[in-house]
Amino acid sequence: MVMVPSAPSHLDLMWIDPGYTQVLRRLASFARTVIFDTRGVGLSDPLDHVPTVEESADDLEAVMDAARVERAVLLAMGTAYPAAAMFAARAPDRVDALVLVSPWAVGVAAVEDASAIVGYDERMHQAMMGWQDAVAHHWGEGRTIELIARSIATERVKRNWGMLERAAASPAMIRAVTQAAFEIDLREVLTTIRVPTSVVARDGSYQPRAIPEHVANLIPGAEFEWQPEAKASDGLEGFMAPFIDAVERRVIGGRTAPRTSRMLATVLFTDLVGSTERASKMGDHAWRDLLEHHEQLLREHVAAAGGRVVKMIGDGSLSVFDGPARAIGCASEFVEAAQALNLDLRAGLHAGECELLGDDVAGIAVHIGARVSALASAGEILVSRTIRDLVVGSGLQFEPRGTHKLKGVPGNWELFALTDARSPTLPVVAEHPPARISDRVVLAAARRAPGLLRLAGRFVRS
Repeated sequence: MVMVPSAPSHLDLMWIDPGYTQVLRRLASFARTVIFDTRGVGLSDPLDHVPTVEESADDLEAVMDAARVERAVLLAMGTAYPAAAMFAARAPDRVDALVLVSPWAVGVAAVEDASAIVGYDERMHQAMMGWQDAVAHHWGEGRTIELIARSIATERVKRNWGMLERAAASPAMIRAVTQAAFEIDLREVLTTIRVPTSVVARDGSYQPRAIPEHVANLIPGAEFEWQPEAKASDGLEGFMAPFIDAVERRVIGGRTAPRTSRMLATVLFTDLVGSTERASKMGDHAWRDLLEHHEQLLREHVAAAGGRVVKMIGDGSLSVFDGPARAIGCASEFVEAAQALNLDLRAGLHAGECELLGDDVAGIAVHIGARVSALASAGEILVSRTIRDLVVGSGLQFEPRGTHKLKGVPGNWELFALTDARSPTLPVVAEHPPARISDRVVLAAARRAPGLLRLAGRFVRS
């Protein structure tokens, strides 16, 4: 199994806390366990931006590849959960099961009216304000544990948690991660997950029950567990016990995810504008040569972006990608390259569940992508709101193009046009965590003799 921890995390400090060590040993008792620090956190290098969901899912895949893990049960918590959900949706053949701890479907900044979010109430609002205050003004004091698990937030736990905060990430990084969490909307992604899933949450945290339960309702066939509040004597290992139990059931007694031909994908449609008039002026032979050059150019750009050309459709095309940002980058570069051939292209993108039919793809997401492309003007790249929401933090900027009825597709669809602006919305000043001298001493000891620090920790537990 692969554990994707939420911030704060630090691979060295995990092993000096007796409670955290018990958690890791319990996991390793029934599965080969892989853990890692996410970008910009813990032992990872500082970053100048918050990774997008797509980048974080790529990192998860890279960790599994490096550890030679073909398939795994994923355990993801807090701010790490979107990457696990995205990866499970787009690569179900590599995920046996998914265990999500305290997830949410949509952030408060992703919608115009937060009261429209299922489960969002005054208590949740106050918790969000408390989290922002703890990060902005008290990072390194251990206050965030009070919002995650108030009943176990003893003075000893807060001291240890405060050191973990200081060593894990800078306040600027955590503020940006929090902002990204507020802006995320994964509702469309969650509906495409086709692996056995458990959503587990506990009373006594910042989340009302309705928020994680909404996530379980969106994921087909997901199981939901709402556990009672932990007791003060439980410690971290007791607080984590229900989540580990869920993983163990999935690893030992749960059903393995069946091989599926359905997965989350980004579809890109392109089309030549004014091709009929152009062909009549050029003649059949010259036009055919130009189309062949156009197809070769397309295949080069799609391959470079890690996608696959599914088929040519007359003087248009359909390609698929496992990430929306890569698909948009490919579309932008291809449209620009085609202009050098004096060709006007339009493109449309959407992300959703696709069915693999041999080398072809089908499904409602494909129909939506085609309809979006048909509404684009020459030289324009149109995307659905789903795409726009999934690339938050990528630096890509969009202009609204109104709400449309798409032929053969139910509902109203908001569309957006890609602009030339590329100013990241979630920049981070690259800086190291604010470690104290005592932290550096503990970190050095943790790397060389974690057992001694665990032993000392047992004598000071309160």
